[in-house]
Amino acid sequence: MRAKFLGHGLDTENKFNVGKQLAASFASPKYDIFNGFVAFAAISGVKLLAPYIKKAQENYTQIRFFIGVDNRGTSKEALEQLIKENIETYVYHDRREYVTYHPKLFIFEGERHTRIIMGSSNLTSSGIKNNIEASIQLDFFTNTDKQGINVLGEIKKYFGDLLNLSATKLKLLDNDLLKELENQNLLFNQIKRGGKKNEPKSTDGENEEGQDESVEITEFDIETGFEQKHLKNRNRERHFTAYDYERFEILLDRYIIYKRDVRPSGIVSKHTENDEERELFRWYQKMNALYNKNDLPKDIEDRLKSVDFPFGGVGRLRKRLIKWDKDFQKLVDYKNKVDPNSFYTHVPQFTDKSNPYYKLGTWCAYQKQRRKGNENYPPPWTEHEENKMNSINFLWEASSIGSRPKDDEWTNNLVELEQYYSKKNNYKTVPSQKTTVGHWLNDQMTLKARQERENRDDLISQIRIELLGDLLSRNGVEWEWEKQKHRESIEKKLDNWRKIEELTQNGKLKNLSDKEKKAVKKMRDDVAQLRSQSKRWNNDKHRWKYELLDKAGFPYDKNNSPLK
Repeated sequence: MRAKFLGHGLDTENKFNVGKQLAASFASPKYDIFNGFVAFAAISGVKLLAPYIKKAQENYTQIRFFIGVDNRGTSKEALEQLIKENIETYVYHDRREYVTYHPKLFIFEGERHTRIIMGSSNLTSSGIKNNIEASIQLDFFTNTDKQGINVLGEIKKYFGDLLNLSATKLKLLDNDLLKELENQNLLFNQIKRGGKKNEPKSTDGENEEGQDESVEITEFDIETGFEQKHLKNRNRERHFTAYDYERFEILLDRYIIYKRDVRPSGIVSKHTENDEERELFRWYQKMNALYNKNDLPKDIEDRLKSVDFPFGGVGRLRKRLIKWDKDFQKLVDYKNKVDPNSFYTHVPQFTDKSNPYYKLGTWCAYQKQRRKGNENYPPPWTEHEENKMNSINFLWEASSIGSRPKDDEWTNNLVELEQYYSKKNNYKTVPSQKTTVGHWLNDQMTLKARQERENRDDLISQIRIELLGDLLSRNGVEWEWEKQKHRESIEKKLDNWRKIEELTQNGKLKNLSDKEKKAVKKMRDDVAQLRSQSKRWNNDKHRWKYELLDKAGFPYDKNNSPLK
């Protein structure tokens, strides 16, 4: 349970104010039943809250006021307004002398949350806004807060005859009752009418003499009420009580949903702004504490074990193992995506940090050192981890199987290619086919070209195309490397041709320096070489080269072109 003092009148800021809290509570989706008990009501108080009550009527199943008329403290206009707003209201009047109906109590109930506001504030503008008033607000969970349940139960027992509408001194407010109360001179008039006597001042100070025909409601920021945060159940008992039995199934159902939707590990986090999750965390802590003390009833223990409740809780070892299991799952995902048909699981230690599996490769290397007992790689290896790694046939040492699987050869060649491109001078080049990695790269390029040409998907997997393709593109190399070299060579010569044409058109060839003349000669040699080469592109294989020339508008002998 959470308690908050609400006082106003002495502090001009009115930070915590009954009127604001009533408005906030009517607007809250947490509640759907309201019962209000007040001694007096004035039209100003009714009008102040009416917009929020009207909105709440759309979602609430019950909104009721129980209002007194003793000491002529309630105005006729207030009751008229309640009837007009269609707010269910009951009038309580005890005819006994010196007995006054004088409560100031507001109860908001919901499926999970309950709020009680009690103090000195009536349903008047003065009472909920600017009088010197004092109230207490209590917030608690409807089904699981023992103190809150007891308090609400005592209130409902005390006001039982009113709440069940059986009290003989209670009558439903309607126009007939209003007329009856007026005839009995139980109400005061807030609005002066011609010929009527001045009314005596009411207990709440709102039936002042000589008022105008309209009751002015001064400007008031009623929409700044607050919602309680960090609601806590202070039940610190460390034995399993009858109350624990009462609420066990409620909290267990909530725990099952939490485990399914929030944390599959089953460990309830204390780092939350959600009041229900905070209560769940305290319950979770208590179940663990009782289990560790052997004080948890056997039937409760069995029930918790049936939903895989993580006894042992939030210790460092368990936290580390949970983190380890998440990393292990990344390893399983890697195998299923990269090498789904391999008997073994192997991740190389990639050197390129931009590789999507760089961290996973580093993690696997770290596990190998831990398993060897290397003290520089804590913590000690566990049986749980050994069993998990063996379940996917993790390859601890390649030599242990006599030869390295083909899948592992592929990833190791990828790592070697990464090392080749780590040298800046190798940008936009490929390794020599005389080297192992160069020969391997040529094979991959050939397989991809053949796969596309024959419309197949079994020669090189999509994930390998993505991994290798990403590495090549970051280093300026395309899959069709030979075609790329020819294309870039042609594009360079076409660029030189354009420069020669521009110099000729601008008449700048006659006034060149010696250095410029050498550069122009080199460009002319390139253009002559391009014309010569174009005469040998006499089959459909070179069609794309002629398309480049045509696109640039380069003049060549088209008699040999397959495009003619």
